[in-house]
Amino acid sequence: MADWRVLVVEDDRVVARLHCRFIARVPGFCAVGVATTAAQAHDMIGTLHPDLLLLDIGLPGENGIALLRRLRAAGDPVEVIAVTAATATEVVRATVHLGAVDYLVKPFDQERLRKSLGLFQRRMGRLAGAQLAQDEVDGICSDGPNAFRWLPRDLSAPRLDEIRSILSHAPRPATADAVAAEAGVARVTARRYLEYLVTIGQATMEPVVVGPGRPRKTYSATGETAAR
Repeated sequence: MADWRVLVVEDDRVVARLHCRFIARVPGFCAVGVATTAAQAHDMIGTLHPDLLLLDIGLPGENGIALLRRLRAAGDPVEVIAVTAATATEVVRATVHLGAVDYLVKPFDQERLRKSLGLFQRRMGRLAGAQLAQDEVDGICSDGPNAFRWLPRDLSAPRLDEIRSILSHAPRPATADAVAAEAGVARVTARRYLEYLVTIGQATMEPVVVGPGRPRKTYSATGETAAR
């Protein structure tokens, strides 16, 4: 299955580029374009058919809520993660009523955005079936645990189980190098699986400073992973 296609709707081009670069590093997602106004976003949605909007509510001119109303009135089902500095109750309520998957308050860190993408991914995994049981509906209507996650095409379920098991049995936070050595795979491969586990909430990542240079990333299993 192809990656989820994300259109970034953000009037600050520097911020938009940062979002695009981050999205490109999250397994299962790709940024397909940037729109800086609601009108441009509307046109690009019709052309690019994205699965998800990373939508700044505070756009110049027509704001993000007005754009969402137009899309919903036209029956467009595109999913939305709202991004805004606005915390007023009426703004949050209107955005949620229009079907936003999540609501990110600026400034936010990349790990918070990663969690939002994971929430979207989990919901879409649930919605892949023709019919839904109550527990699956519960998983769509809340951000609770979801066992039926969509797996990116470049990852395999058996290998994911192996990486998950290695991480859950590690006595301390592990680097991608350590996990790769134990699994017998390349570091870049281990890193893809570890980043995916972080995305779906089954692992956490913490940077560790060891001498000069960039900090190393270490990964730990969450309670959900350890319980498997």
